[in-house]
Amino acid sequence: MAREHWRHQFDFFVTLVGYGVGSGAFIKFPFYCMRNGGGAFLILFMFFTIIGAIPCTFVEMTIGQHSQSGPVNVWNLCPLFKGLGLGSVMCAWFFHSYYNVTFCWFMYYFFFSFSEVIPWDNCNNTWNTPACVSNTNLWRNVSIPPYNASEIGNTSKIKGVTAAEEFWKNKVLEMTDGLMDLGGITWHLLGCLVITHVIIFLWIFKGIKVSGKLVYITVALPIILITVLLIRGCLLPGSADGIYYYIYPKLERLMEPKVWIQSCSYALHSLGIATGCIITMSGRNRMDNNCLKNAVLLCLVDSLTAVITGFAFFTIVGHAAYMRGVRVDALESSGYNLAFIVYPEMLASLPFPQSWSVLTFATLMMLGIDSMVPGTESIAAALEDLFTQCFKKRLFFTCAVLLSTLLFALIYVSQGGIYVVTLVDWYAYFPSTALIAMLECIVVGWLYGTERLQTIVSGMWKQRVPLFMVISLKFVCPVLLLVTFSYSLYSYRPPKYDDYIYPTWAAGVGWMISLASILPIPIMCLWTICNRNESTLKEKLKRSMEPSEYWADPTGTEVELHPVAGHGRI
Repeated sequence: MAREHWRHQFDFFVTLVGYGVGSGAFIKFPFYCMRNGGGAFLILFMFFTIIGAIPCTFVEMTIGQHSQSGPVNVWNLCPLFKGLGLGSVMCAWFFHSYYNVTFCWFMYYFFFSFSEVIPWDNCNNTWNTPACVSNTNLWRNVSIPPYNASEIGNTSKIKGVTAAEEFWKNKVLEMTDGLMDLGGITWHLLGCLVITHVIIFLWIFKGIKVSGKLVYITVALPIILITVLLIRGCLLPGSADGIYYYIYPKLERLMEPKVWIQSCSYALHSLGIATGCIITMSGRNRMDNNCLKNAVLLCLVDSLTAVITGFAFFTIVGHAAYMRGVRVDALESSGYNLAFIVYPEMLASLPFPQSWSVLTFATLMMLGIDSMVPGTESIAAALEDLFTQCFKKRLFFTCAVLLSTLLFALIYVSQGGIYVVTLVDWYAYFPSTALIAMLECIVVGWLYGTERLQTIVSGMWKQRVPLFMVISLKFVCPVLLLVTFSYSLYSYRPPKYDDYIYPTWAAGVGWMISLASILPIPIMCLWTICNRNESTLKEKLKRSMEPSEYWADPTGTEVELHPVAGHGRI
């Protein structure tokens, strides 16, 4: 099956920038900064981007571009570890199954942002309870008698439940008490979920020649909107306190291993390393594209965009703390509470809140599309690698991926779906991606060998791999990822959402989700060895690690030129 190629190489770069930045720059990055010492986290984040993310990105770009295939067939460079491709695809599938639901929530807030009175700003709605605290009282710091009280911030003086929290839990989610009571389908979210999958299908069914151009809009507009939000935030009272909290390095936090591990994990997670996306997108490059330059620029642009987004966020946080009369760290929250409770509260405190809500949730939706589309294409490319002989139409694989995530996501849009989303999010990415990324570095750096990698690079863009990159690939990255993987297991704690403690069996389900990404590796190893024709186990193992004919002789690669579609081996 002929593979599409980028019409222009910049399409590839912008697509990966959008995929890397994503809505995580708005949701996870500020939370990690608040929890891990502000500027201390920023220092470590940039450090791990340079020594860890850049080499891993370079490796995935290079092998993807040379293979001109998807995330499974690329591992013909060492057939024994072809399970790495299947494992990365499983990670991507679980991630995108619930990320699509996150997009639905953004969409729902976006629709309500056009209301004459923003519903999360007051307690005059049918879903509000007597415990509700309106934003007016919240900003005045009025003390409300407790009524099943919960608090947004760790040191907030407000008792009761804020209007934003009740909108999120009672209106959007129609939330139940736990996993044992999932309730029925939330129909308005199901409608948003269907719309989400239709959007993804329309975005990609014409191929990367169309989606590669649309991404310019969904990357450029969020950057513009973030800049506008930053400028407006800097003009608000209290914004300087938020910025100071953000950039001031609490150096004593550098003594905590958790801060180092979370800095490293976010640097890798931000770029989608070990999920197959970079490999898939690179497989549509021209063969003479300089992957080293792309990898360095991509990682730097991704990290700097996250840092700038952090500035925009903390100016608003500083203003919200000023209005409430509390310290900035009193507004610390995490994950979905940050995006769907704290954010709306802060936006409601600004002049013309409808305008800022529309801009913010439009930005989050566009960043969400930038993450969903390449992820869907990478999973479809994996199916294409596996079943090309059975189905010749690429559209079939795209529809199969979207249908599977739509059906699986039905449990996410139930009334107890937030508990399922949190559970899957807790286990789907780490520690499996750290293990997969570590094995990628070992396989390419040691089993396939940097000498062959040098030959590939010299053949594609007529340069050599810098010594720093070779050392990082063979030594630094494997050790770094091994430590990250080991510490993530050592510091494991059971999943939790707000005050809800998950039952023991839920943790078992979570580990099954993690193992679904890890088990393909040993299974494919055993399958490959058992299907060899050699007589001894030693010989079977040796032959299983030898690259395919195409990878064994990189100098023999013939590059066909396609003046319209691009360059590449079809």
